Amino acid sequence: MSVVLVSIIIPTYKDWNRLLLCLKALEEQTFPASDFEIIVINNNPADLVPENYPVPVNCKIVTEARPGSYAARNAGIRLVQGDIIGFTDSDCIPAQDWIYNAVDYLKKHKDVSRIAGNIELFFKSNDLTPAELYEKVYAFKQEEIVKSGLSVTGNMFTYKHVFDKVGIFNEELLSGGDYEWSKRASNAGFKIVYGHNVVIKHPARDKMSDLIKKTKRVVGGDNLSKTMAVLDLMKNLKPPLRIAFHQIKKYGNDLSFSQKLKVYSIKYYLAITCSVEKIRISYGNQANRE
Repeated sequence: MSVVLVSIIIPTYKDWNRLLLCLKALEEQTFPASDFEIIVINNNPADLVPENYPVPVNCKIVTEARPGSYAARNAGIRLVQGDIIGFTDSDCIPAQDWIYNAVDYLKKHKDVSRIAGNIELFFKSNDLTPAELYEKVYAFKQEEIVKSGLSVTGNMFTYKHVFDKVGIFNEELLSGGDYEWSKRASNAGFKIVYGHNVVIKHPARDKMSDLIKKTKRVVGGDNLSKTMAVLDLMKNLKPPLRIAFHQIKKYGNDLSFSQKLKVYSIKYYLAITCSVEKIRISYGNQANRE
Protein backbone atom coordinates (compact mmCIF):
# COMPACT_ATOMS: atom_id res chain seq x y z
CA MET A 1 0.00 0.00 0.00
CA SER A 2 1.35 3.44 -0.92
CA VAL A 3 1.77 6.02 1.78
CA VAL A 4 -1.40 7.91 2.60
CA LEU A 5 -1.41 10.32 5.52
CA VAL A 6 -4.50 9.79 7.66
CA SER A 7 -5.72 12.00 10.50
CA ILE A 8 -7.65 10.36 13.35
CA ILE A 9 -9.82 12.73 15.38
CA ILE A 10 -10.96 11.83 18.91
CA PRO A 11 -12.95 14.22 21.12
CA THR A 12 -12.84 13.49 24.84
CA TYR A 13 -14.68 14.85 27.85
CA LYS A 14 -13.55 13.79 31.32
CA ASP A 15 -12.68 10.33 29.97
CA TRP A 16 -8.90 9.95 30.32
CA ASN A 17 -9.01 6.33 31.55
CA ARG A 18 -10.97 4.97 28.62
CA LEU A 19 -9.01 7.13 26.19
CA LEU A 20 -5.90 5.21 27.26
CA LEU A 21 -7.39 1.99 25.84
CA CYS A 22 -8.30 3.74 22.60
CA LEU A 23 -4.78 5.17 22.18
CA LYS A 24 -3.20 1.81 22.97
CA ALA A 25 -5.30 0.20 20.23
CA LEU A 26 -4.19 2.91 17.81
CA GLU A 27 -0.56 2.22 18.71
CA GLU A 28 -1.14 -1.40 17.66
CA GLN A 29 -2.54 -0.61 14.21
CA THR A 30 -1.24 -2.55 11.20
CA PHE A 31 -1.23 0.76 9.31
CA PRO A 32 2.21 2.38 9.75
CA ALA A 33 2.32 4.86 12.64
CA SER A 34 4.45 7.17 10.49
CA ASP A 35 1.59 7.49 8.01
CA PHE A 36 -1.14 8.68 10.36
CA GLU A 37 -1.61 11.25 13.08
CA ILE A 38 -3.90 11.22 16.10
CA ILE A 39 -5.55 14.45 17.24
CA VAL A 40 -7.25 14.25 20.65
CA ILE A 41 -9.41 17.22 21.56
CA ASN A 42 -10.01 17.79 25.26
CA ASN A 43 -13.45 19.41 25.51
CA ASN A 44 -13.07 20.40 29.16
CA PRO A 45 -10.23 22.90 29.71
CA ALA A 46 -10.59 22.60 33.50
CA ASP A 47 -9.80 18.87 33.27
CA LEU A 48 -6.09 18.90 32.53
CA VAL A 49 -4.22 15.98 30.98
CA PRO A 50 -3.15 13.73 33.87
CA GLU A 51 0.50 13.88 34.89
CA ASN A 52 2.73 11.37 33.06
CA TYR A 53 -0.13 10.47 30.72
CA PRO A 54 1.24 8.14 27.99
CA VAL A 55 0.74 9.71 24.58
CA PRO A 56 1.78 7.95 21.34
CA VAL A 57 4.52 9.66 19.36
CA ASN A 58 2.12 10.41 16.50
CA CYS A 59 -0.51 11.91 18.82
CA LYS A 60 -1.15 15.43 20.03
CA ILE A 61 -3.70 16.64 22.56
CA VAL A 62 -5.32 20.04 22.10
CA THR A 63 -8.05 21.85 24.02
CA GLU A 64 -11.37 23.20 22.79
CA ALA A 65 -13.30 25.35 25.27
CA ARG A 66 -16.56 25.59 23.35
CA PRO A 67 -18.93 22.92 24.72
CA GLY A 68 -19.95 20.03 22.50
CA SER A 69 -18.27 17.14 20.74
CA TYR A 70 -18.88 18.72 17.32
CA ALA A 71 -17.04 21.89 18.32
CA ALA A 72 -14.22 19.59 19.49
CA ARG A 73 -14.22 17.63 16.23
CA ASN A 74 -14.15 20.86 14.24
CA ALA A 75 -11.11 21.97 16.21
CA GLY A 76 -9.44 18.74 15.13
CA ILE A 77 -10.50 19.14 11.51
CA ARG A 78 -8.82 22.54 11.40
CA LEU A 79 -5.52 20.91 12.37
CA VAL A 80 -5.47 17.84 10.12
CA GLN A 81 -2.62 17.15 7.74
CA GLY A 82 -4.12 14.05 6.17
CA ASP A 83 -6.22 13.71 3.04
CA ILE A 84 -8.29 11.05 4.81
CA ILE A 85 -9.94 11.76 8.17
CA GLY A 86 -11.10 9.04 10.53
CA PHE A 87 -13.35 9.67 13.52
CA THR A 88 -13.86 7.69 16.68
CA ASP A 89 -14.62 8.39 20.36
CA SER A 90 -12.53 8.09 23.50
CA ASP A 91 -14.52 5.10 24.78
CA CYS A 92 -14.02 3.11 21.57
CA ILE A 93 -11.40 0.44 20.85
CA PRO A 94 -10.37 0.18 17.19
CA ALA A 95 -9.54 -3.22 15.70
CA GLN A 96 -5.89 -3.62 14.67
CA ASP A 97 -6.69 -3.29 10.95
CA TRP A 98 -9.21 -0.46 11.42
CA ILE A 99 -7.25 2.23 9.58
CA TYR A 100 -5.70 -0.16 7.03
CA ASN A 101 -9.06 -1.55 5.94
CA ALA A 102 -10.64 1.90 5.63
CA VAL A 103 -7.78 3.30 3.56
CA ASP A 104 -7.58 0.16 1.44
CA TYR A 105 -11.29 0.36 0.61
CA LEU A 106 -11.15 4.05 -0.29
CA LYS A 107 -8.12 3.47 -2.54
CA LYS A 108 -9.86 0.64 -4.40
CA HIS A 109 -13.23 2.41 -4.73
CA LYS A 110 -12.66 5.88 -6.08
CA ASP A 111 -16.40 6.58 -6.26
CA VAL A 112 -16.74 6.24 -2.47
CA SER A 113 -16.12 9.31 -0.32
CA ARG A 114 -17.35 8.12 3.09
CA ILE A 115 -17.29 4.92 5.14
CA ALA A 116 -19.67 4.17 8.01
CA GLY A 117 -17.68 1.61 9.96
CA ASN A 118 -18.90 -1.43 11.85
CA ILE A 119 -19.50 -0.74 15.56
CA GLU A 120 -19.48 -3.91 17.65
CA LEU A 121 -20.84 -3.67 21.17
CA PHE A 122 -19.18 -5.43 24.05
CA PHE A 123 -20.72 -6.12 27.44
CA LYS A 124 -19.46 -6.34 31.01
CA SER A 125 -20.59 -9.96 31.31
CA ASN A 126 -22.75 -12.59 29.62
CA ASP A 127 -25.58 -11.68 31.99
CA LEU A 128 -26.84 -8.55 30.25
CA THR A 129 -28.51 -5.79 32.24
CA PRO A 130 -31.82 -4.34 30.94
CA ALA A 131 -29.89 -1.35 29.59
CA GLU A 132 -27.45 -3.63 27.76
CA LEU A 133 -30.34 -5.60 26.28
CA TYR A 134 -31.74 -2.36 24.94
CA GLU A 135 -28.36 -1.38 23.49
CA LYS A 136 -28.04 -4.78 21.81
CA VAL A 137 -31.29 -4.15 19.93
CA TYR A 138 -31.07 -0.43 19.24
CA ALA A 139 -27.53 0.95 19.45
CA PHE A 140 -25.21 1.80 16.55
CA LYS A 141 -26.95 0.11 13.62
CA GLN A 142 -24.58 1.55 11.04
CA GLU A 143 -25.53 -1.00 8.39
CA GLU A 144 -29.10 0.30 8.57
CA ILE A 145 -28.55 4.05 8.75
CA VAL A 146 -26.02 4.01 5.90
CA LYS A 147 -28.96 3.21 3.61
CA SER A 148 -30.15 6.75 4.35
CA GLY A 149 -26.69 8.20 3.71
CA LEU A 150 -25.90 8.54 7.41
CA SER A 151 -23.11 7.57 9.79
CA VAL A 152 -22.25 8.23 13.42
CA THR A 153 -18.86 9.74 14.17
CA GLY A 154 -17.99 6.90 16.53
CA ASN A 155 -16.68 5.15 13.40
CA MET A 156 -16.51 7.17 10.22
CA PHE A 157 -13.92 7.85 7.52
CA THR A 158 -14.06 10.51 4.84
CA TYR A 159 -11.85 12.84 2.84
CA LYS A 160 -10.79 16.32 3.88
CA HIS A 161 -12.08 17.67 0.59
CA VAL A 162 -15.60 16.58 1.59
CA PHE A 163 -15.44 18.97 4.55
CA ASP A 164 -13.97 21.63 2.27
CA LYS A 165 -17.01 21.22 0.04
CA VAL A 166 -19.93 20.83 2.50
CA GLY A 167 -18.52 22.56 5.57
CA ILE A 168 -17.67 21.35 9.06
CA PHE A 169 -20.04 20.11 11.77
CA ASN A 170 -22.77 22.36 13.15
CA GLU A 171 -21.34 23.48 16.49
CA GLU A 172 -24.74 24.63 17.74
CA LEU A 173 -25.73 20.98 18.11
CA LEU A 174 -24.75 19.04 21.23
CA SER A 175 -26.01 15.81 19.67
CA GLY A 176 -27.08 14.62 16.21
CA GLY A 177 -24.47 16.72 14.43
CA ASP A 178 -23.09 13.66 12.66
CA TYR A 179 -26.52 12.98 11.14
CA GLU A 180 -26.94 16.61 10.10
CA TRP A 181 -23.50 16.67 8.47
CA SER A 182 -24.12 13.30 6.78
CA LYS A 183 -27.26 14.69 5.16
CA ARG A 184 -25.30 17.63 3.76
CA ALA A 185 -22.64 15.28 2.41
CA SER A 186 -25.27 13.01 0.84
CA ASN A 187 -27.08 15.97 -0.73
CA ALA A 188 -23.78 17.06 -2.23
CA GLY A 189 -23.40 13.64 -3.88
CA PHE A 190 -20.65 12.12 -1.72
CA LYS A 191 -21.25 8.37 -1.71
CA ILE A 192 -21.18 6.42 1.55
CA VAL A 193 -20.82 2.66 2.14
CA TYR A 194 -20.93 0.38 5.15
CA GLY A 195 -17.49 -0.93 6.09
CA HIS A 196 -18.13 -4.33 7.67
CA ASN A 197 -14.39 -4.89 8.23
CA VAL A 198 -13.72 -1.34 9.46
CA VAL A 199 -14.35 -2.30 13.05
CA ILE A 200 -14.61 -0.36 16.29
CA LYS A 201 -15.58 -1.98 19.59
CA HIS A 202 -17.84 0.13 21.78
CA PRO A 203 -18.95 -0.55 25.37
CA ALA A 204 -22.70 -0.96 25.75
CA ARG A 205 -24.31 1.36 28.27
CA ASP A 206 -25.19 -0.85 31.22
CA LYS A 207 -27.24 1.54 33.38
CA MET A 208 -30.65 3.05 32.80
CA SER A 209 -29.31 6.36 34.05
CA ASP A 210 -26.84 6.38 31.14
CA LEU A 211 -29.59 5.71 28.60
CA ILE A 212 -31.65 8.54 30.07
CA LYS A 213 -28.69 10.94 29.99
CA LYS A 214 -28.04 10.07 26.34
CA THR A 215 -31.70 10.54 25.45
CA LYS A 216 -31.77 13.98 27.05
CA ARG A 217 -28.48 14.94 25.42
CA VAL A 218 -29.81 13.99 21.97
CA VAL A 219 -32.93 16.08 22.59
CA GLY A 220 -30.66 19.00 23.43
CA GLY A 221 -29.95 19.30 19.71
CA ASP A 222 -33.64 19.95 18.95
CA ASN A 223 -35.36 23.32 19.04
CA LEU A 224 -39.13 22.82 19.00
CA SER A 225 -41.88 25.29 19.76
CA LYS A 226 -44.04 24.62 22.82
CA THR A 227 -46.89 23.46 20.58
CA MET A 228 -44.71 21.08 18.58
CA ALA A 229 -43.16 19.69 21.76
CA VAL A 230 -46.58 18.92 23.24
CA LEU A 231 -47.72 17.32 19.98
CA ASP A 232 -44.58 15.17 20.07
CA LEU A 233 -45.53 13.95 23.53
CA MET A 234 -49.06 13.12 22.40
CA LYS A 235 -47.65 11.11 19.49
CA ASN A 236 -45.25 9.17 21.71
CA LEU A 237 -47.93 8.32 24.26
CA LYS A 238 -49.12 5.75 21.73
CA PRO A 239 -46.94 2.64 22.27
CA PRO A 240 -44.70 1.98 19.21
CA LEU A 241 -45.78 -1.65 18.80
CA ARG A 242 -45.14 -2.25 15.12
CA ILE A 243 -41.79 -0.47 14.85
CA ALA A 244 -40.48 -1.95 18.10
CA PHE A 245 -41.59 -5.45 17.09
CA HIS A 246 -39.64 -5.19 13.82
CA GLN A 247 -36.48 -3.95 15.58
CA ILE A 248 -36.60 -6.58 18.32
CA LYS A 249 -37.27 -9.37 15.83
CA LYS A 250 -34.29 -8.31 13.70
CA TYR A 251 -31.70 -7.66 16.41
CA GLY A 252 -33.04 -9.43 19.49
CA ASN A 253 -34.64 -12.58 18.16
CA ASP A 254 -32.41 -14.67 20.43
CA LEU A 255 -33.74 -12.94 23.55
CA SER A 256 -36.27 -14.55 25.86
CA PHE A 257 -39.82 -13.20 26.02
CA SER A 258 -39.14 -11.43 29.32
CA GLN A 259 -35.98 -9.84 27.89
CA LYS A 260 -37.87 -8.64 24.82
CA LEU A 261 -40.51 -7.16 27.10
CA LYS A 262 -37.82 -5.28 29.02
CA VAL A 263 -36.40 -3.88 25.79
CA TYR A 264 -39.85 -2.76 24.64
CA SER A 265 -40.61 -1.16 28.02
CA ILE A 266 -37.35 0.77 27.96
CA LYS A 267 -38.02 1.94 24.40
CA TYR A 268 -41.41 3.29 25.41
CA TYR A 269 -40.05 4.92 28.58
CA LEU A 270 -37.24 6.65 26.68
CA ALA A 271 -39.68 7.91 24.04
CA ILE A 272 -41.73 9.59 26.77
CA THR A 273 -38.56 10.89 28.44
CA CYS A 274 -37.53 12.36 25.10
CA SER A 275 -40.84 14.18 24.67
CA VAL A 276 -40.87 15.52 28.23
CA GLU A 277 -37.34 16.85 27.76
CA LYS A 278 -38.40 18.60 24.53
CA ILE A 279 -41.20 20.31 26.44
CA ARG A 280 -38.80 21.33 29.21
CA ILE A 281 -36.40 22.89 26.71
CA SER A 282 -39.22 24.59 24.78
CA TYR A 283 -40.04 26.50 27.97
CA GLY A 284 -36.55 27.97 28.04
CA ASN A 285 -34.74 25.48 30.25
CA GLN A 286 -31.12 24.67 29.43
CA ALA A 287 -30.33 21.52 27.44
CA ASN A 288 -28.34 18.80 29.16
CA ARG A 289 -24.62 18.87 28.33
CA GLU A 290 -23.57 15.54 29.86
